[in-house]
Amino acid sequence: MTRIVEAFGIRISVFVFSVIAWGTTPQVLAAQHDDTIAQIRAQLESLSERLKQLESQQQTTRVIAEQATRASSKAPAKMDRAIKTNADLRYRFESFDIEGTPDRHRNRIRARVGIKAPVTETTLLGFELASGSDDPISTNQTLGDKLSSNFSSKRVNIDQAYMRWHPTDAGVDVYAGKFKNPLVRVAGNGLLWDGDLRPEGFAAKYSKDQFFVNALGTWVNESKSGDDVLLLGAQAGMKTKLFESSSLTAGVGFYQYTGIEDSAELMPVRSGGNRLTEEGRYLSGFDLLEGFAEISTPTSFGKTTIYADYVKNVSADDYDTAYIIGAKLGIADWSLGWAYEEIEADSVYAKLTDSDFAGGGTDAKGHKLQASYIINKNVKLAGTLFLNDRGMDFGDEDDYQRFMFDLIVKY
Repeated sequence: MTRIVEAFGIRISVFVFSVIAWGTTPQVLAAQHDDTIAQIRAQLESLSERLKQLESQQQTTRVIAEQATRASSKAPAKMDRAIKTNADLRYRFESFDIEGTPDRHRNRIRARVGIKAPVTETTLLGFELASGSDDPISTNQTLGDKLSSNFSSKRVNIDQAYMRWHPTDAGVDVYAGKFKNPLVRVAGNGLLWDGDLRPEGFAAKYSKDQFFVNALGTWVNESKSGDDVLLLGAQAGMKTKLFESSSLTAGVGFYQYTGIEDSAELMPVRSGGNRLTEEGRYLSGFDLLEGFAEISTPTSFGKTTIYADYVKNVSADDYDTAYIIGAKLGIADWSLGWAYEEIEADSVYAKLTDSDFAGGGTDAKGHKLQASYIINKNVKLAGTLFLNDRGMDFGDEDDYQRFMFDLIVKY
């Protein structure tokens, strides 16, 4: 459009100059006056028509650009196709003061390395190796223990191996294989599930706006001679704003261990606190009803989180309740935490609950104190103190004190 205006200006200037020049020769001006006016009128009409065409083209281009921008903003996000790797190492020093046993000190390591490889825009493969043993809720390896003394090599296991399907713009995640626990654990508490637990089977997660639903179907024990023991469970809840700057996560869950009561296929060597029959079978089933909530809010000290988790085993006649309440406070690079937990003998399945609290299992109560400091984004120091009582349901209660100091480095 600018070029058209400039051209039009040049032609007008030429015309004015011509008029001035011809003004000095009236005879010539008189002879050619009509033809010149006609030519200029034709040129002006041509320029005007061309100007209209360019304006129409510009408007069309603007509409196409706006449509492309809107389409681009509504287009579903595509999965990053790059292969991602992760690795971390935790070195832990532990000290135990347990009533009736000698004091103990030990050093442990936890090492993990994994990859995530997108196959398509909606499908991903995950694989991770970790140190440890066949314990389903621990990847720790004790240094110098009697099973691996004299600097023997340490074991490495498959910690995760799964497929993840994430349909575009559907709010759904589907997992198959051995994977991280998809169920919500407010503030990462281990009342029902230890943080190292990796379920084996299938899981699905769905979220829309502030609501979510999680479902799990996994094998606890597969048997060629009898009924399998399965863990089937689901959660439903919401994550939403509370007031102006706070957030709330709350929900309920129900989890069923099928066929575990009086099962001859799953007879534990150690009960972990759950009651057994004289034949060594589980005395009760485990149908667990859970309610949980977590509130996070900024304060003048830092981000504050308070949380609670409550579980009742509706298949047990007594010793059927467990709960935890706690709080966390973040101040700059520091994090402080406190929790109180009580977990009755048959309130949860002992093999999968927190392996650190009271030494793992059920039939325990007490406090947990935590502090951590972030040195940089890849290095953290942490300390945890457990002040617990064990065996209060069966009359053989003892004090359990444990201190853990961690150095955590991740890649």
